Amino acid sequence: MLYNLLLLLGSLLALPKWLTQKKYRGTIAERFGFKLPPRHSKPAAIWIHMVSMGETKIMAPIYKRLREHHPELAIYLSNTTMTGQTEAKKCMPDADGYFLLPLDFSWTMMRLVQRIKPRMLILSESDFWMNQIQAVKRGGGRVVLLNGKISERSAARFGKFPRFSKKLFSLFDHLCIQSPEYAARFTALCPYVPQSITGNLKLAIPTKKLTPDEKLAFRKKLKLEPTDTVITLGSTHENEEQLILENLPTSAKILVVPRHPERFAKVKKFVSELQNPQVIVIDQMGVLTACYQISELAIVGGSFIAGVGGHNIFEPIQANIPVIFGPYMETQKELVELILSAKAGIQTPAEKLPEALEEIGSLAQNAHKLSGEGDLVLDKSWKMLELNLTI
Repeated sequence: MLYNLLLLLGSLLALPKWLTQKKYRGTIAERFGFKLPPRHSKPAAIWIHMVSMGETKIMAPIYKRLREHHPELAIYLSNTTMTGQTEAKKCMPDADGYFLLPLDFSWTMMRLVQRIKPRMLILSESDFWMNQIQAVKRGGGRVVLLNGKISERSAARFGKFPRFSKKLFSLFDHLCIQSPEYAARFTALCPYVPQSITGNLKLAIPTKKLTPDEKLAFRKKLKLEPTDTVITLGSTHENEEQLILENLPTSAKILVVPRHPERFAKVKKFVSELQNPQVIVIDQMGVLTACYQISELAIVGGSFIAGVGGHNIFEPIQANIPVIFGPYMETQKELVELILSAKAGIQTPAEKLPEALEEIGSLAQNAHKLSGEGDLVLDKSWKMLELNLTI
Protein backbone atom coordinates (compact mmCIF):
# COMPACT_ATOMS: atom_id res chain seq x y z
CA MET A 1 0.00 0.00 0.00
CA LEU A 2 2.81 2.43 0.86
CA TYR A 3 4.43 1.78 -2.54
CA ASN A 4 1.15 2.53 -4.34
CA LEU A 5 0.63 5.68 -2.27
CA LEU A 6 4.11 7.01 -3.03
CA LEU A 7 3.63 6.25 -6.71
CA LEU A 8 0.28 8.05 -6.72
CA LEU A 9 1.79 11.15 -5.08
CA GLY A 10 4.67 11.14 -7.57
CA SER A 11 2.34 10.83 -10.54
CA LEU A 12 0.12 13.69 -9.33
CA LEU A 13 3.18 15.91 -9.00
CA ALA A 14 4.27 14.95 -12.52
CA LEU A 15 0.80 15.39 -14.06
CA PRO A 16 1.22 19.09 -15.00
CA LYS A 17 4.37 18.20 -16.94
CA TRP A 18 2.62 15.33 -18.73
CA LEU A 19 -0.29 17.59 -19.66
CA THR A 20 1.87 20.42 -21.03
CA GLN A 21 4.89 18.77 -22.65
CA LYS A 22 4.51 17.71 -26.28
CA LYS A 23 6.19 14.31 -25.87
CA TYR A 24 3.48 13.22 -23.38
CA ARG A 25 0.55 14.61 -25.36
CA GLY A 26 -2.18 12.05 -26.00
CA THR A 27 -0.62 9.41 -23.74
CA ILE A 28 -2.22 10.16 -20.35
CA ALA A 29 -5.05 7.60 -20.66
CA GLU A 30 -2.55 4.90 -21.55
CA ARG A 31 -0.12 5.84 -18.79
CA PHE A 32 -2.85 5.68 -16.15
CA GLY A 33 -4.08 2.32 -17.47
CA PHE A 34 -7.44 3.48 -18.83
CA LYS A 35 -6.49 2.31 -22.32
CA LEU A 36 -5.33 -1.31 -22.56
CA PRO A 37 -3.88 -3.29 -25.50
CA PRO A 38 -6.17 -5.59 -27.52
CA ARG A 39 -6.92 -9.14 -26.40
CA HIS A 40 -5.46 -12.15 -28.22
CA SER A 41 -6.81 -15.60 -29.05
CA LYS A 42 -3.51 -17.50 -29.07
CA PRO A 43 -2.57 -20.21 -26.51
CA ALA A 44 -0.23 -17.87 -24.59
CA ALA A 45 1.58 -14.57 -24.81
CA ILE A 46 5.06 -13.11 -24.36
CA TRP A 47 5.33 -9.57 -22.99
CA ILE A 48 8.56 -7.69 -23.80
CA HIS A 49 9.10 -4.40 -22.00
CA MET A 50 11.70 -1.85 -23.18
CA VAL A 51 12.26 1.72 -22.00
CA SER A 52 13.28 3.76 -25.02
CA MET A 53 14.78 3.48 -28.48
CA GLY A 54 18.11 1.96 -27.42
CA GLU A 55 16.60 -0.94 -25.49
CA THR A 56 14.09 -1.49 -28.29
CA LYS A 57 16.77 -1.91 -30.94
CA ILE A 58 18.57 -4.35 -28.66
CA MET A 59 15.49 -6.57 -28.36
CA ALA A 60 14.77 -6.73 -32.10
CA PRO A 61 16.85 -9.91 -32.74
CA ILE A 62 15.14 -11.62 -29.78
CA TYR A 63 11.74 -10.71 -31.19
CA LYS A 64 12.72 -12.12 -34.56
CA ARG A 65 13.73 -15.46 -33.03
CA LEU A 66 10.54 -15.64 -30.99
CA ARG A 67 8.50 -15.12 -34.14
CA GLU A 68 10.49 -17.78 -36.02
CA HIS A 69 10.51 -20.43 -33.27
CA HIS A 70 7.17 -19.74 -31.57
CA PRO A 71 4.64 -18.48 -34.11
CA GLU A 72 1.88 -19.86 -31.87
CA LEU A 73 2.55 -17.22 -29.19
CA ALA A 74 1.14 -13.73 -29.05
CA ILE A 75 3.81 -11.07 -28.51
CA TYR A 76 3.11 -7.74 -26.80
CA LEU A 77 5.63 -4.90 -26.77
CA SER A 78 5.58 -2.10 -24.23
CA ASN A 79 7.75 1.00 -23.92
CA THR A 80 8.15 3.88 -21.52
CA THR A 81 8.72 6.51 -24.23
CA MET A 82 7.02 7.35 -27.51
CA THR A 83 10.36 7.21 -29.34
CA GLY A 84 10.74 3.64 -28.08
CA GLN A 85 7.27 2.71 -29.26
CA THR A 86 7.88 4.24 -32.69
CA GLU A 87 11.06 2.19 -33.00
CA ALA A 88 9.25 -0.97 -31.84
CA LYS A 89 6.66 -0.62 -34.60
CA LYS A 90 9.46 -0.04 -37.10
CA CYS A 91 11.89 -2.84 -36.22
CA MET A 92 9.46 -5.38 -34.70
CA PRO A 93 6.45 -5.38 -37.01
CA ASP A 94 3.34 -7.53 -36.65
CA ALA A 95 3.33 -7.69 -32.86
CA ASP A 96 -0.05 -8.47 -31.31
CA GLY A 97 -0.03 -5.23 -29.38
CA TYR A 98 2.06 -2.10 -28.78
CA PHE A 99 1.46 0.03 -25.70
CA LEU A 100 3.07 2.47 -23.28
CA LEU A 101 3.75 0.94 -19.88
CA PRO A 102 1.15 2.22 -17.41
CA LEU A 103 2.13 3.60 -14.03
CA ASP A 104 3.02 0.74 -11.70
CA PHE A 105 -0.16 0.69 -9.61
CA SER A 106 -1.09 -2.80 -8.41
CA TRP A 107 -4.66 -2.56 -9.73
CA THR A 108 -3.51 -1.32 -13.14
CA MET A 109 -0.96 -4.08 -13.58
CA MET A 110 -3.44 -6.78 -12.54
CA ARG A 111 -5.93 -5.55 -15.17
CA LEU A 112 -3.17 -5.50 -17.78
CA VAL A 113 -1.98 -9.02 -16.96
CA GLN A 114 -5.56 -10.32 -17.02
CA ARG A 115 -5.91 -8.79 -20.48
CA ILE A 116 -2.79 -10.23 -22.17
CA LYS A 117 -2.17 -13.31 -19.96
CA PRO A 118 1.63 -13.47 -20.41
CA ARG A 119 3.41 -16.78 -20.05
CA MET A 120 6.59 -14.75 -19.73
CA LEU A 121 7.62 -11.17 -19.09
CA ILE A 122 10.96 -10.22 -20.65
CA LEU A 123 12.60 -7.12 -19.20
CA SER A 124 15.52 -5.33 -20.84
CA GLU A 125 18.58 -3.97 -19.02
CA SER A 126 17.56 -2.23 -15.78
CA ASP A 127 13.90 -1.23 -15.64
CA PHE A 128 12.31 -3.00 -12.66
CA TRP A 129 8.77 -2.36 -11.38
CA MET A 130 7.46 -4.26 -8.36
CA ASN A 131 3.75 -4.42 -9.19
CA GLN A 132 4.36 -5.25 -12.84
CA ILE A 133 6.54 -8.21 -11.93
CA GLN A 134 4.28 -9.35 -9.08
CA ALA A 135 1.20 -9.27 -11.31
CA VAL A 136 2.88 -11.50 -13.92
CA LYS A 137 4.02 -13.96 -11.25
CA ARG A 138 0.55 -14.09 -9.68
CA GLY A 139 -0.86 -14.77 -13.12
CA GLY A 140 1.39 -17.81 -13.46
CA GLY A 141 4.00 -16.26 -15.75
CA ARG A 142 7.77 -16.30 -15.57
CA VAL A 143 10.00 -13.22 -15.45
CA VAL A 144 13.35 -13.10 -17.23
CA LEU A 145 15.83 -10.22 -17.43
CA LEU A 146 17.80 -9.95 -20.68
CA ASN A 147 20.92 -7.85 -21.17
CA GLY A 148 20.82 -7.11 -17.46
CA LYS A 149 22.87 -4.29 -15.99
CA ILE A 150 22.89 -2.33 -12.76
CA SER A 151 25.11 0.65 -12.05
CA GLU A 152 27.10 1.03 -8.87
CA ARG A 153 24.87 3.94 -7.91
CA SER A 154 21.64 1.98 -8.46
CA ALA A 155 22.98 -1.03 -6.57
CA ALA A 156 23.85 1.20 -3.62
CA ARG A 157 20.36 2.73 -3.71
CA PHE A 158 18.71 -0.70 -3.70
CA GLY A 159 21.07 -1.75 -0.92
CA LYS A 160 19.61 0.94 1.36
CA PHE A 161 16.26 -0.88 1.23
CA PRO A 162 17.26 -4.56 1.60
CA ARG A 163 13.75 -5.89 2.39
CA PHE A 164 12.25 -4.22 -0.68
CA SER A 165 15.18 -5.21 -2.90
CA LYS A 166 15.15 -8.84 -1.80
CA LYS A 167 11.40 -9.05 -2.39
CA LEU A 168 11.70 -7.43 -5.84
CA PHE A 169 14.61 -9.40 -7.24
CA SER A 170 13.52 -12.73 -5.78
CA LEU A 171 10.55 -12.56 -8.18
CA PHE A 172 12.85 -13.08 -11.18
CA ASP A 173 13.18 -16.58 -12.62
CA HIS A 174 16.43 -15.92 -14.48
CA LEU A 175 18.88 -13.05 -14.90
CA CYS A 176 20.87 -12.85 -18.13
CA ILE A 177 23.58 -10.31 -17.36
CA GLN A 178 26.02 -8.36 -19.51
CA SER A 179 29.22 -8.72 -17.48
CA PRO A 180 30.79 -10.20 -14.31
CA GLU A 181 30.83 -6.71 -12.78
CA TYR A 182 27.05 -6.40 -13.06
CA ALA A 183 26.60 -10.02 -12.00
CA ALA A 184 28.41 -9.35 -8.71
CA ARG A 185 26.04 -6.48 -7.93
CA PHE A 186 22.96 -8.57 -8.68
CA THR A 187 24.34 -11.40 -6.55
CA ALA A 188 24.69 -9.03 -3.59
CA LEU A 189 21.02 -8.07 -3.97
CA CYS A 190 19.56 -11.50 -4.85
CA PRO A 191 22.06 -14.34 -4.26
CA TYR A 192 19.60 -17.18 -4.92
CA VAL A 193 18.22 -16.15 -8.32
CA PRO A 194 19.71 -18.11 -11.26
CA GLN A 195 22.14 -16.03 -13.32
CA SER A 196 23.94 -16.33 -16.64
CA ILE A 197 26.58 -13.96 -18.00
CA THR A 198 25.48 -13.72 -21.63
CA GLY A 199 27.26 -10.55 -22.80
CA ASN A 200 25.92 -7.30 -24.19
CA LEU A 201 23.06 -7.68 -26.68
CA LYS A 202 23.98 -4.29 -28.09
CA LEU A 203 26.56 -6.25 -30.08
CA ALA A 204 23.75 -8.10 -31.85
CA ILE A 205 21.81 -5.06 -33.06
CA PRO A 206 21.32 -5.72 -36.78
CA THR A 207 22.84 -3.24 -39.20
CA LYS A 208 21.96 -2.78 -42.85
CA LYS A 209 24.95 -3.79 -44.96
CA LEU A 210 25.51 -1.72 -48.07
CA THR A 211 26.17 -3.52 -51.31
CA PRO A 212 29.30 -2.54 -53.29
CA ASP A 213 27.10 -0.55 -55.68
CA GLU A 214 25.41 1.25 -52.76
CA LYS A 215 28.79 2.12 -51.27
CA LEU A 216 29.94 3.51 -54.60
CA ALA A 217 26.75 5.56 -54.99
CA PHE A 218 27.07 6.95 -51.47
CA ARG A 219 30.70 7.93 -52.06
CA LYS A 220 29.71 9.70 -55.27
CA LYS A 221 26.95 11.56 -53.45
CA LEU A 222 29.55 12.86 -51.01
CA LYS A 223 31.91 13.71 -53.91
CA LEU A 224 34.58 11.32 -52.66
CA GLU A 225 37.26 10.11 -55.06
CA PRO A 226 37.91 6.34 -55.37
CA THR A 227 41.37 6.85 -53.86
CA ASP A 228 40.19 8.89 -50.87
CA THR A 229 40.82 7.49 -47.39
CA VAL A 230 37.81 8.28 -45.19
CA ILE A 231 37.52 8.83 -41.43
CA THR A 232 34.09 9.27 -39.83
CA LEU A 233 33.65 11.34 -36.68
CA GLY A 234 30.39 9.87 -35.40
CA SER A 235 27.90 11.12 -32.80
CA THR A 236 29.81 14.28 -31.94
CA HIS A 237 28.58 16.73 -29.30
CA GLU A 238 29.03 20.41 -28.55
CA ASN A 239 32.73 21.44 -28.72
CA GLU A 240 33.88 17.95 -29.76
CA GLU A 241 34.23 18.75 -33.44
CA GLN A 242 36.75 21.49 -32.70
CA LEU A 243 38.54 19.43 -30.07
CA ILE A 244 38.96 16.45 -32.40
CA LEU A 245 39.68 18.27 -35.65
CA GLU A 246 42.39 20.47 -34.19
CA ASN A 247 44.19 17.31 -33.02
CA LEU A 248 43.65 15.29 -36.20
CA PRO A 249 46.57 15.84 -38.60
CA THR A 250 45.57 13.80 -41.63
CA SER A 251 45.14 14.06 -45.38
CA ALA A 252 42.06 11.82 -45.26
CA LYS A 253 38.55 12.97 -46.01
CA ILE A 254 36.73 13.49 -42.71
CA LEU A 255 32.97 12.97 -42.39
CA VAL A 256 31.53 14.76 -39.35
CA VAL A 257 28.20 13.32 -38.17
CA PRO A 258 26.77 15.36 -35.25
CA ARG A 259 24.69 13.45 -32.72
CA HIS A 260 21.76 15.89 -32.69
CA PRO A 261 20.13 17.37 -35.82
CA GLU A 262 19.56 20.74 -34.15
CA ARG A 263 23.35 21.23 -34.24
CA PHE A 264 23.74 20.61 -37.98
CA ALA A 265 23.71 24.30 -38.95
CA LYS A 266 26.12 25.31 -36.20
CA VAL A 267 28.60 22.56 -37.08
CA LYS A 268 28.41 23.42 -40.80
CA LYS A 269 29.14 27.07 -39.96
CA PHE A 270 32.14 26.06 -37.84
CA VAL A 271 33.52 23.78 -40.57
CA SER A 272 33.06 26.44 -43.25
CA GLU A 273 35.18 28.80 -41.15
CA LEU A 274 37.95 26.21 -41.11
CA GLN A 275 38.17 26.44 -44.90
CA ASN A 276 39.30 22.83 -45.05
CA PRO A 277 37.84 20.99 -48.07
CA GLN A 278 38.81 17.67 -46.50
CA VAL A 279 36.05 18.01 -43.86
CA ILE A 280 32.45 17.22 -44.82
CA VAL A 281 29.49 17.68 -42.48
CA ILE A 282 26.74 15.07 -42.81
CA ASP A 283 23.48 16.92 -42.11
CA GLN A 284 21.17 13.92 -42.39
CA MET A 285 19.83 11.50 -39.78
CA GLY A 286 20.05 7.74 -40.14
CA VAL A 287 23.22 7.53 -42.26
CA LEU A 288 25.90 7.04 -39.60
CA THR A 289 26.10 3.30 -40.28
CA ALA A 290 26.53 3.97 -43.99
CA CYS A 291 29.32 6.46 -43.24
CA TYR A 292 31.15 3.84 -41.20
CA GLN A 293 30.85 1.35 -44.06
CA ILE A 294 32.67 3.63 -46.51
CA SER A 295 35.36 4.55 -43.97
CA GLU A 296 38.70 3.11 -42.96
CA LEU A 297 38.44 4.42 -39.39
CA ALA A 298 35.81 5.71 -36.97
CA ILE A 299 36.26 8.22 -34.16
CA VAL A 300 33.20 8.08 -31.90
CA GLY A 301 32.10 11.21 -30.06
CA GLY A 302 30.35 11.68 -26.77
CA SER A 303 33.58 10.42 -25.26
CA PHE A 304 36.07 13.29 -25.54
CA ILE A 305 34.11 15.62 -23.24
CA ALA A 306 32.75 14.93 -19.76
CA GLY A 307 29.06 14.52 -19.08
CA VAL A 308 27.87 12.34 -21.97
CA GLY A 309 29.34 8.96 -21.07
CA GLY A 310 30.05 7.67 -24.57
CA HIS A 311 28.11 6.08 -27.42
CA ASN A 312 28.03 2.76 -29.26
CA ILE A 313 31.65 2.03 -30.18
CA PHE A 314 30.75 -1.41 -31.47
CA GLU A 315 28.87 -0.01 -34.46
CA PRO A 316 32.11 0.73 -36.39
CA ILE A 317 33.33 -2.78 -35.53
CA GLN A 318 30.21 -4.14 -37.23
CA ALA A 319 31.37 -2.24 -40.30
CA ASN A 320 34.74 -4.06 -39.99
CA ILE A 321 36.73 -0.93 -39.19
CA PRO A 322 38.75 -0.04 -36.06
CA VAL A 323 37.57 2.66 -33.70
CA ILE A 324 39.10 5.46 -31.64
CA PHE A 325 37.23 6.90 -28.67
CA GLY A 326 37.91 9.26 -25.80
CA PRO A 327 38.41 8.81 -22.05
CA TYR A 328 34.81 9.54 -20.99
CA MET A 329 33.04 6.21 -21.57
CA GLU A 330 31.27 5.70 -18.24
CA THR A 331 28.07 4.26 -19.73
CA GLN A 332 29.83 1.89 -22.12
CA LYS A 333 32.37 0.15 -19.87
CA GLU A 334 31.65 -3.36 -21.15
CA LEU A 335 32.15 -2.28 -24.78
CA VAL A 336 35.39 -0.53 -23.88
CA GLU A 337 36.70 -3.69 -22.22
CA LEU A 338 35.62 -5.86 -25.15
CA ILE A 339 37.20 -3.70 -27.84
CA LEU A 340 40.44 -2.93 -26.01
CA SER A 341 40.97 -6.57 -25.05
CA ALA A 342 40.48 -7.59 -28.69
CA LYS A 343 42.87 -4.81 -29.81
CA ALA A 344 40.24 -3.55 -32.23
CA GLY A 345 40.31 0.06 -31.05
CA ILE A 346 42.17 2.70 -29.07
CA GLN A 347 41.06 4.85 -26.15
CA THR A 348 42.86 8.17 -25.99
CA PRO A 349 42.38 11.83 -25.06
CA ALA A 350 42.02 14.18 -28.02
CA GLU A 351 45.52 15.64 -27.69
CA LYS A 352 47.04 12.20 -28.33
CA LEU A 353 45.08 11.46 -31.49
CA PRO A 354 48.21 11.80 -33.69
CA GLU A 355 49.88 8.91 -31.83
CA ALA A 356 46.70 6.84 -32.03
CA LEU A 357 46.50 7.30 -35.80
CA GLU A 358 49.98 5.80 -36.15
CA GLU A 359 48.85 2.61 -34.37
CA ILE A 360 45.46 2.12 -35.95
CA GLY A 361 46.63 0.26 -39.06
CA SER A 362 47.49 -2.86 -37.07
CA LEU A 363 43.96 -3.06 -35.58
CA ALA A 364 41.87 -3.42 -38.74
CA GLN A 365 42.15 -7.21 -38.88
CA ASN A 366 41.17 -7.51 -35.22
CA ALA A 367 38.09 -5.36 -35.83
CA HIS A 368 37.02 -7.71 -38.61
CA LYS A 369 37.36 -10.75 -36.31
CA LEU A 370 35.45 -9.07 -33.48
CA SER A 371 32.49 -8.16 -35.68
CA GLY A 372 31.07 -11.69 -35.25
CA GLU A 373 30.85 -11.40 -31.46
CA GLY A 374 27.22 -10.27 -31.61
CA ASP A 375 26.04 -13.65 -32.90
CA LEU A 376 27.60 -15.41 -29.90
CA VAL A 377 25.92 -13.04 -27.44
CA LEU A 378 22.55 -13.49 -29.15
CA ASP A 379 22.90 -17.27 -29.09
CA LYS A 380 23.69 -17.29 -25.35
CA SER A 381 20.74 -15.05 -24.52
CA TRP A 382 18.38 -17.04 -26.73
CA LYS A 383 19.47 -20.33 -25.17
CA MET A 384 18.57 -19.09 -21.67
CA LEU A 385 15.30 -17.60 -22.86
CA GLU A 386 14.28 -20.78 -24.67
CA LEU A 387 15.13 -22.81 -21.57
CA ASN A 388 12.80 -20.68 -19.46
CA LEU A 389 10.04 -20.87 -22.07
CA THR A 390 10.01 -24.66 -21.94
CA ILE A 391 9.86 -24.94 -18.14
